[in-house]
Amino acid sequence: MLDTAVTDRSSELAKATGDVAWAKDQQSQQGDDATAVEVDLGRARTLLTTLVGDVATAARGEVTSKAAWDAAVAAEAVLVKAKAQLGAAAVPGGAAATGENAVWAAAQEVQTNVAAQTAFHAARVAWATDNRAPALAKWQAATTLVGTLTGDVASALTALGAAKDACKVAAYELAQAAYTKKTALAASAKTKAAEVKKAYETKTKLPTDGGVGTLCNQPKGSPDGDRVKECKEEEGGAALCCGAAQRYLKNGTRLTIETCQKDYTATYTYYPPLAAGAVEAPLGETWRFQCISGAQKLAAVAAAVLAAGAMIA
Repeated sequence: MLDTAVTDRSSELAKATGDVAWAKDQQSQQGDDATAVEVDLGRARTLLTTLVGDVATAARGEVTSKAAWDAAVAAEAVLVKAKAQLGAAAVPGGAAATGENAVWAAAQEVQTNVAAQTAFHAARVAWATDNRAPALAKWQAATTLVGTLTGDVASALTALGAAKDACKVAAYELAQAAYTKKTALAASAKTKAAEVKKAYETKTKLPTDGGVGTLCNQPKGSPDGDRVKECKEEEGGAALCCGAAQRYLKNGTRLTIETCQKDYTATYTYYPPLAAGAVEAPLGETWRFQCISGAQKLAAVAAAVLAAGAMIA
């Protein structure tokens, strides 16, 4: 059993020795493999980095492709919807257009009508333009004339204002001159009036001594009383009498002045009253004159003679 055990142990030793040698050999090979592994590992890392980049690129490309796909799907949905909205085009001699095609067809018809209306109105505008040309020319001429006349009116108003100012100055100067002249004339007239009055009063002053020109009328209210003054018997060798100078107006009114005059006097010169401020004396008026007191004396003498005759008888 021991031999068997030794043999077993020897076999185990030999196997162990072989394993050791194999292990050493493997270790040597593993050293070379480790180097190769490191090289392969480096290559693997490089390849992995490249693959990671490719994967990221591919992933991004997939995302982009996915977005493009989604957009294409959405666009397709929009296109389908648009086609549905667009409808079908009209078929000549068949079905009418539907959807947007119908709208487009109606729009085309409206466009055609609008074009026809535009042409019609353009023709009317051309016709109206041709017809209004004479009136437009007149209006333009009138407008030009209005502008010219407006300027003329403005100039005339300016000239008028200047003329008014000049007129005011001239009028003031004339008024001043007239006032000065009037004042001078008034002073002169006053002096002249005073001179005329003095001369007229002197000329028309009546005597009061019973001579020629003395008033000999009876006082008012006393027709049978004494006269205001008795006339002289004579003056200058001529007998005097109290007579009446008379004048009849157109309305029949009789004016009478009783005055002492020579007994052969037939007319009397009456001097009207002098108006206040008169610069020229009025002319004397010729009135008829007839003695009154002489006739009364003759009548008294005749009465006395008759009375005496009666007494003698």
